[in-house]
Amino acid sequence: MKMFREPFPITDEVVYMNVANHGPPSTPVKKAIETFLEDWDRLSRHGDVKVKEANASFAKLINADKEEVACQPNTSRGLAPVAASLGLGKGDNVVTNDLENWANVYPWTNLKAKGVEVRRVYGRDGAIQLEDIEKQVDDRTRVVSISQVQWLTGARHHLKPLADLVHDHGGYLVVDGIQAAGALKVDVKREDVDFYACGSYKWLLGPSGAGFLYARRELLDRIHPVEYGYRAIKKHSLDGPTLKETAEKLEFGEPSYLSFVGTKASIDLMNRLGLEEIENQILKLSQHLYDGLTELCVKLVSPEDKSLRSGVVSFTTKDTENHFKALKDEGFVISLRPAGIRVSTGFYNTMEEVDKLLERLKTLQ
Repeated sequence: MKMFREPFPITDEVVYMNVANHGPPSTPVKKAIETFLEDWDRLSRHGDVKVKEANASFAKLINADKEEVACQPNTSRGLAPVAASLGLGKGDNVVTNDLENWANVYPWTNLKAKGVEVRRVYGRDGAIQLEDIEKQVDDRTRVVSISQVQWLTGARHHLKPLADLVHDHGGYLVVDGIQAAGALKVDVKREDVDFYACGSYKWLLGPSGAGFLYARRELLDRIHPVEYGYRAIKKHSLDGPTLKETAEKLEFGEPSYLSFVGTKASIDLMNRLGLEEIENQILKLSQHLYDGLTELCVKLVSPEDKSLRSGVVSFTTKDTENHFKALKDEGFVISLRPAGIRVSTGFYNTMEEVDKLLERLKTLQ
């Protein structure tokens, strides 16, 4: 447990269970940023090299090839060029759902102006059910877009059955991974995902301003960006540039180098600690929390099915807002969201901290 906890000094001050909002800073991240600033003073920061290194670290995290990863500033900016670059038009449809964060809604609803139909699946029991998506998918479905882990309910969706479904109809599976990558062991090859976008500042435990987009190698020649920056160009020309042949064809201009330096340090830390060990620790903590909440007078928003468990557990109480404030005042760093109180346990948290939260909630009943 010491190796999980020691890099996060904030754990000595508060009970930080808010990774689904912002991950806490770690000493490796701070050190990497400080070193980069020192190099900047010496005019030797090598920012573009650092970004390529961060892309490679993220590729390793999700079992992708580095040529399949493009740097992006956040999840929204990662999803938007995918939606715009697939050539969707009148007669095509996209299937999304009502549990998505807005970052994975607007890139698709924006396509309505081009005649694209956006079909919506409604969640049941805090999750999106495969059979409900099946009812919406047909041979004109070009995209099924879904979060691997839902931001409000914490429902974890199994991606391979979704990939099989949409691929059988000639479409693509696009995934918002910001609530999964860094918390769960992600394997885009095993799950047969086509596109996967993720920001840095939640479970990747990096600073804001960095993000990544995975695009499956076999699809790169089908992607035709409608806008791009200098980072996407292989050969510049006033008559029309030649785009790169890797996922970098979806990149734009100069990124936040500091953000990518810090995020690479965090991803490297997680790769060293072990992705399977991290997932096991997070799921053990969230299941312990879920089980404890079932014994209290609360209404659980997160799914009961253990196979859908993630690091996010949400619930309401008889006085949700005031109970949230009471917990916050006593040093529990958690979130209040539209679905209720949201607790997101990091791998650095302990069973004792979960028990402490449950005990305090019990006294508030």
